Amino acid sequence: MPIAYSYIRFSSTEQLKGDSLRRQTDLSRNYAEANGLELDTKLNLRDLGISAFDKSNLNKGALGQFLKLVEDGMIARGSYLLVESLDRLSRDKVMDALGIFLNILNAGIIIVTLADNQVYSREKTNDNWASLIMSIVIMSRANEESATKSRRIRASWDNKRQNITKKRFTARCPYWLKPSEGDTGFDLIPERVDVVKRIFQMSIDGIGTATIVKRLNGENVPLFSPKSDGWQTSYIQKVLSNRAVYGELQLNLQRDGVLSAYDVIHDYYPAIMSKEDWLLAASIREGRRSRGGAAKGEGLSNMFSGMLKCGYCGGPMNMSANMKKKANGEVRRTRYVACSKGRRGAGCHFIQWNYDDLESLVLQYCQSVDFATIIEGNRNLNQDLEVARKRLSSIDDVIKAKQTSLDNLLKALETADIEDAPATLLKRISNLEIEIEDLLADQQIAEKDVIKFNHEQLHSSNQRAATIDLIYLLQNLVGDELRDLRVKLSEAIKRSISHIKLYAGGAWSTEDEIQKPNKDGRYMTIYFHNGESRTVSRNSQ
Repeated sequence: MPIAYSYIRFSSTEQLKGDSLRRQTDLSRNYAEANGLELDTKLNLRDLGISAFDKSNLNKGALGQFLKLVEDGMIARGSYLLVESLDRLSRDKVMDALGIFLNILNAGIIIVTLADNQVYSREKTNDNWASLIMSIVIMSRANEESATKSRRIRASWDNKRQNITKKRFTARCPYWLKPSEGDTGFDLIPERVDVVKRIFQMSIDGIGTATIVKRLNGENVPLFSPKSDGWQTSYIQKVLSNRAVYGELQLNLQRDGVLSAYDVIHDYYPAIMSKEDWLLAASIREGRRSRGGAAKGEGLSNMFSGMLKCGYCGGPMNMSANMKKKANGEVRRTRYVACSKGRRGAGCHFIQWNYDDLESLVLQYCQSVDFATIIEGNRNLNQDLEVARKRLSSIDDVIKAKQTSLDNLLKALETADIEDAPATLLKRISNLEIEIEDLLADQQIAEKDVIKFNHEQLHSSNQRAATIDLIYLLQNLVGDELRDLRVKLSEAIKRSISHIKLYAGGAWSTEDEIQKPNKDGRYMTIYFHNGESRTVSRNSQ
């Protein structure tokens, strides 16, 4: 008994609410039963809410998977492909649609259009070429219908874009906003804005999304949507990546089933933070991903995790703890770091360095981190450097984003007929090229400002005082307060320092010195992301 494969497709997810799915399913089942075919139930050949006009069903949908199975010989010759009509297969330009149609027939697969009970096979098409002509007419009509609809939608959106100051695109907006009365603007929902700002601050401080979710749920912070079952990591990530927080609306262009940036509308939404703060949060999250994620553990015992290297062999320095019981029964826990290779006897030397002493020493000579801001949240201290860093980070990210948008638009232009390209698309390409050139000039100025203010900060008395206060807090805070401070400090240090080489046994030049390490002469070299380095020891001034 020949096997029949039912392919069901419609373009809009809204059609799920209608009769399209049931109708196409019933047509396939009834045809198979009436014609003695075995209806396949293993392959899920459904492209629901997938377009055939932009080739989405071919490039990333079930139809593309089916054609790959046909090409690989996994679908037997003589099998049937049941579709409601030929426009379910493709609404592409007629030559491209015809190519798909003929490839299926040439592979020995029989196509049946259930709406009109037409049967297409290689043999029948060779004997009756009129059916081929009819199929071409049907495909051409389907493409023209979709192309006309696409032009109308594009013209409608272009018109909305030109009248953006007079009327909103849509009433849909992020959960911390609501549409204003009338046709323009949005209003803030203050209590939700406070939650969003808190989420960003926790992320900037180095707290991961899982911990943020746990705290919001633990504190019973009201949900933004009644449909949600508690705060979720996916929504926290969505909030943190949403450019609407600084007022931007990004429009996307779909070509060949791929969405790409098309246009950006600035100040569309009321901003709840600056773009510089959003970019800073984004760069911090990206830095955590590249280092393997946010900080874990109740107390974040090692603030320098992943940064400590053995100065002798270059291998990682890992932490361990020794437990000693005092006479009064109290257990004392002492933390050490040592070379991983030395610990395993794998070619280096096992010399421990007390972690608390190491941490204190690093903090004393980490002037490029604004400790005053970390412990007080006082942005007036070292404000010039903070602003300069944010500005440089913002410019760097904007250049990358605009270059990506320009590349996407140029690709879209290459695949479209030039006369069919919207005027706004061509204008946007020209504007992007000018904007990128101006930004490159601003980038050079911002880099000079960061170097200047960073140098001034190195000699700041505020930094020395803040270092003393910081060490005091690290020794006296407990619980969540201590963990949050250590996480925030760790993130700030990792944004400034790339790695630290430890020479736990001091400087070695002879075999005798290697056998008798001089722990009093131990030292470290701190390497900063800006290319600078500094060698320090207990005797450093």
